[in-house]
Amino acid sequence: MALFFSKTNKLLEMIEEYLEKVTECMEQARKTLFLYIEKGSCEEFDGLVTKTHMAESCSDDLRREIEISLYEKALIPESRGDILGLLETVDKIPNKAESVAFQIQIEAIRIPDEFKSELRKIININFGIFEDIKRAIRAVFKNIKEVRRITNEIDKKESSSDSMERDLIRKLFGSDIDIGEKILLKELIIEIGSISDRAEDTADRLNIMAVKRLI
Repeated sequence: MALFFSKTNKLLEMIEEYLEKVTECMEQARKTLFLYIEKGSCEEFDGLVTKTHMAESCSDDLRREIEISLYEKALIPESRGDILGLLETVDKIPNKAESVAFQIQIEAIRIPDEFKSELRKIININFGIFEDIKRAIRAVFKNIKEVRRITNEIDKKESSSDSMERDLIRKLFGSDIDIGEKILLKELIIEIGSISDRAEDTADRLNIMAVKRLI
Protein backbone atom coordinates (compact mmCIF):
# COMPACT_ATOMS: atom_id res chain seq x y z
CA MET A 1 0.00 0.00 0.00
CA ALA A 2 2.86 2.39 0.82
CA LEU A 3 4.26 1.76 -2.67
CA PHE A 4 0.85 2.61 -4.20
CA PHE A 5 0.65 5.99 -2.49
CA SER A 6 4.31 6.73 -3.20
CA LYS A 7 3.84 6.24 -6.93
CA THR A 8 0.51 8.07 -7.00
CA ASN A 9 2.07 11.05 -5.25
CA LYS A 10 4.90 11.00 -7.77
CA LEU A 11 2.32 11.11 -10.57
CA LEU A 12 0.59 14.10 -8.98
CA GLU A 13 3.94 15.88 -8.74
CA MET A 14 4.50 15.28 -12.45
CA ILE A 15 1.01 16.58 -13.32
CA GLU A 16 1.66 19.68 -11.21
CA GLU A 17 4.94 20.28 -13.06
CA TYR A 18 3.10 19.88 -16.37
CA LEU A 19 0.42 22.40 -15.36
CA GLU A 20 3.06 24.96 -14.43
CA LYS A 21 4.82 24.50 -17.77
CA VAL A 22 1.53 24.97 -19.67
CA THR A 23 0.92 28.09 -17.58
CA GLU A 24 4.33 29.39 -18.65
CA CYS A 25 3.43 28.74 -22.29
CA MET A 26 0.08 30.54 -21.98
CA GLU A 27 1.64 33.57 -20.28
CA GLN A 28 4.47 33.69 -22.80
CA ALA A 29 1.96 33.59 -25.66
CA ARG A 30 -0.17 36.35 -24.09
CA LYS A 31 2.93 38.52 -23.64
CA THR A 32 3.84 37.85 -27.29
CA LEU A 33 0.45 38.96 -28.60
CA PHE A 34 0.40 42.08 -26.42
CA LEU A 35 3.82 43.10 -27.71
CA TYR A 36 2.62 42.65 -31.30
CA ILE A 37 -0.42 44.83 -30.66
CA GLU A 38 1.87 47.50 -29.24
CA LYS A 39 4.81 47.35 -31.67
CA GLY A 40 3.89 45.06 -34.58
CA SER A 41 6.50 42.79 -36.18
CA CYS A 42 9.96 43.28 -34.68
CA GLU A 43 12.96 41.30 -33.47
CA GLU A 44 11.67 41.24 -29.89
CA PHE A 45 8.35 39.82 -31.06
CA ASP A 46 10.09 37.05 -33.04
CA GLY A 47 12.11 36.19 -29.92
CA LEU A 48 8.92 35.85 -27.85
CA VAL A 49 7.33 33.61 -30.49
CA THR A 50 10.37 31.33 -30.19
CA LYS A 51 10.08 31.31 -26.37
CA THR A 52 6.38 30.42 -26.65
CA HIS A 53 7.27 27.53 -28.96
CA MET A 54 9.96 26.30 -26.54
CA ALA A 55 7.56 26.41 -23.58
CA GLU A 56 4.95 24.48 -25.56
CA SER A 57 7.54 21.86 -26.56
CA CYS A 58 8.61 21.45 -22.92
CA SER A 59 4.99 20.92 -21.86
CA ASP A 60 4.67 18.27 -24.60
CA ASP A 61 7.75 16.48 -23.25
CA LEU A 62 6.31 16.46 -19.74
CA ARG A 63 2.95 15.18 -21.00
CA ARG A 64 4.64 12.28 -22.79
CA GLU A 65 6.67 11.49 -19.66
CA ILE A 66 3.46 11.31 -17.61
CA GLU A 67 1.79 9.07 -20.21
CA ILE A 68 4.74 6.66 -20.16
CA SER A 69 4.74 6.70 -16.37
CA LEU A 70 1.02 5.85 -16.30
CA TYR A 71 1.64 2.72 -18.33
CA GLU A 72 4.94 1.63 -16.81
CA LYS A 73 4.96 2.71 -13.17
CA ALA A 74 1.84 4.27 -11.66
CA LEU A 75 -0.50 1.84 -9.88
CA ILE A 76 -3.87 3.45 -10.63
CA PRO A 77 -5.19 1.45 -13.63
CA GLU A 78 -8.83 2.40 -12.87
CA SER A 79 -7.97 6.08 -13.41
CA ARG A 80 -5.45 5.69 -16.20
CA GLY A 81 -7.90 6.24 -19.07
CA ASP A 82 -9.41 9.33 -17.44
CA ILE A 83 -6.02 10.93 -16.86
CA LEU A 84 -4.76 10.11 -20.35
CA GLY A 85 -7.92 11.60 -21.87
CA LEU A 86 -7.61 14.66 -19.66
CA LEU A 87 -3.99 15.24 -20.69
CA GLU A 88 -4.91 14.99 -24.39
CA THR A 89 -7.71 17.53 -23.93
CA VAL A 90 -5.55 19.94 -21.93
CA ASP A 91 -2.76 19.69 -24.51
CA LYS A 92 -5.00 21.32 -27.14
CA ILE A 93 -5.03 24.58 -25.14
CA PRO A 94 -1.28 25.48 -25.30
CA ASN A 95 -1.21 24.09 -28.86
CA LYS A 96 -3.78 26.69 -29.89
CA ALA A 97 -1.99 29.47 -27.98
CA GLU A 98 1.22 28.63 -29.84
CA SER A 99 -0.55 28.46 -33.23
CA VAL A 100 -2.09 31.92 -32.71
CA ALA A 101 1.41 33.36 -32.11
CA PHE A 102 2.64 31.66 -35.29
CA GLN A 103 -0.41 32.90 -37.22
CA ILE A 104 0.31 36.53 -36.37
CA GLN A 105 4.01 36.11 -37.17
CA ILE A 106 3.33 34.51 -40.58
CA GLU A 107 0.46 36.75 -41.68
CA ALA A 108 1.87 39.98 -40.17
CA ILE A 109 -1.70 41.16 -39.63
CA ARG A 110 -2.16 44.90 -39.26
CA ILE A 111 -4.20 45.76 -36.18
CA PRO A 112 -5.84 49.21 -36.41
CA ASP A 113 -5.82 51.26 -33.19
CA GLU A 114 -9.63 51.25 -32.96
CA PHE A 115 -9.68 47.47 -32.34
CA LYS A 116 -6.70 47.10 -29.99
CA SER A 117 -8.52 47.60 -26.69
CA GLU A 118 -11.23 44.99 -27.42
CA LEU A 119 -8.65 42.57 -28.80
CA ARG A 120 -6.59 42.83 -25.59
CA LYS A 121 -9.74 41.98 -23.56
CA ILE A 122 -10.41 38.90 -25.70
CA ILE A 123 -6.78 37.81 -25.34
CA ASN A 124 -6.92 38.25 -21.57
CA ILE A 125 -10.09 36.22 -21.06
CA ASN A 126 -8.90 33.39 -23.33
CA PHE A 127 -5.29 33.12 -22.20
CA GLY A 128 -6.21 33.63 -18.56
CA ILE A 129 -8.79 30.85 -18.54
CA PHE A 130 -6.08 28.24 -18.06
CA GLU A 131 -5.75 29.40 -14.43
CA ASP A 132 -9.32 28.11 -13.91
CA ILE A 133 -8.53 24.86 -15.71
CA LYS A 134 -5.54 24.41 -13.42
CA ARG A 135 -7.68 24.98 -10.30
CA ALA A 136 -10.29 22.49 -11.56
CA ILE A 137 -7.65 19.80 -12.25
CA ARG A 138 -6.17 20.25 -8.78
CA ALA A 139 -9.68 19.99 -7.32
CA VAL A 140 -10.24 16.61 -9.05
CA PHE A 141 -7.38 15.19 -7.01
CA LYS A 142 -7.74 17.17 -3.79
CA ASN A 143 -11.25 18.62 -3.37
CA ILE A 144 -13.66 16.88 -5.72
CA LYS A 145 -16.74 18.87 -4.62
CA GLU A 146 -15.14 22.10 -5.88
CA VAL A 147 -14.87 20.89 -9.47
CA ARG A 148 -18.42 21.78 -10.51
CA ARG A 149 -18.19 25.30 -9.09
CA ILE A 150 -14.93 26.00 -10.94
CA THR A 151 -16.14 24.54 -14.25
CA ASN A 152 -19.25 26.75 -14.02
CA GLU A 153 -16.89 29.73 -13.88
CA ILE A 154 -15.14 28.41 -17.01
CA ASP A 155 -18.50 28.09 -18.81
CA LYS A 156 -19.37 31.71 -17.97
CA LYS A 157 -16.00 32.97 -19.24
CA GLU A 158 -16.40 31.00 -22.46
CA SER A 159 -19.83 32.60 -22.99
CA SER A 160 -18.38 36.05 -22.28
CA SER A 161 -15.61 35.41 -24.78
CA ASP A 162 -18.16 34.41 -27.45
CA SER A 163 -20.09 37.64 -26.85
CA MET A 164 -16.94 39.77 -27.01
CA GLU A 165 -15.87 38.05 -30.24
CA ARG A 166 -19.24 38.72 -31.92
CA ASP A 167 -19.18 42.39 -30.85
CA LEU A 168 -15.65 42.93 -32.18
CA ILE A 169 -16.33 41.13 -35.48
CA ARG A 170 -19.49 43.23 -35.92
CA LYS A 171 -17.46 46.40 -35.27
CA LEU A 172 -14.78 45.15 -37.64
CA PHE A 173 -17.17 44.67 -40.56
CA GLY A 174 -18.80 48.04 -39.87
CA SER A 175 -15.46 49.78 -40.30
CA ASP A 176 -13.82 51.22 -43.42
CA ILE A 177 -10.71 49.02 -43.47
CA ASP A 178 -9.83 46.83 -46.43
CA ILE A 179 -11.96 43.67 -46.84
CA GLY A 180 -8.83 41.50 -46.86
CA GLU A 181 -7.77 42.94 -43.49
CA LYS A 182 -11.28 42.35 -42.16
CA ILE A 183 -11.13 38.67 -43.07
CA LEU A 184 -7.66 38.17 -41.57
CA LEU A 185 -8.65 39.91 -38.33
CA LYS A 186 -11.90 37.95 -38.13
CA GLU A 187 -9.98 34.67 -38.45
CA LEU A 188 -7.52 35.81 -35.78
CA ILE A 189 -10.34 36.73 -33.36
CA ILE A 190 -12.02 33.34 -33.91
CA GLU A 191 -8.72 31.48 -33.38
CA ILE A 192 -8.08 33.31 -30.11
CA GLY A 193 -11.66 32.57 -29.03
CA SER A 194 -11.20 28.87 -29.72
CA ILE A 195 -8.87 28.70 -26.71
CA SER A 196 -11.83 29.12 -24.34
CA ASP A 197 -13.79 26.59 -26.45
CA ARG A 198 -11.03 24.07 -25.73
CA ALA A 199 -11.05 25.05 -22.08
CA GLU A 200 -14.78 24.31 -22.02
CA ASP A 201 -14.11 20.84 -23.52
CA THR A 202 -11.60 20.21 -20.73
CA ALA A 203 -14.13 21.40 -18.14
CA ASP A 204 -16.69 18.91 -19.51
CA ARG A 205 -14.19 16.08 -19.13
CA LEU A 206 -13.33 17.19 -15.59
CA ASN A 207 -17.02 17.15 -14.66
CA ILE A 208 -17.32 13.56 -15.88
CA MET A 209 -14.25 12.57 -13.85
CA ALA A 210 -15.73 14.27 -10.78
CA VAL A 211 -19.07 12.50 -11.15
CA LYS A 212 -17.36 9.11 -11.51
CA ARG A 213 -15.33 9.71 -8.37
CA LEU A 214 -18.35 10.82 -6.35
CA ILE A 215 -20.41 7.72 -7.21
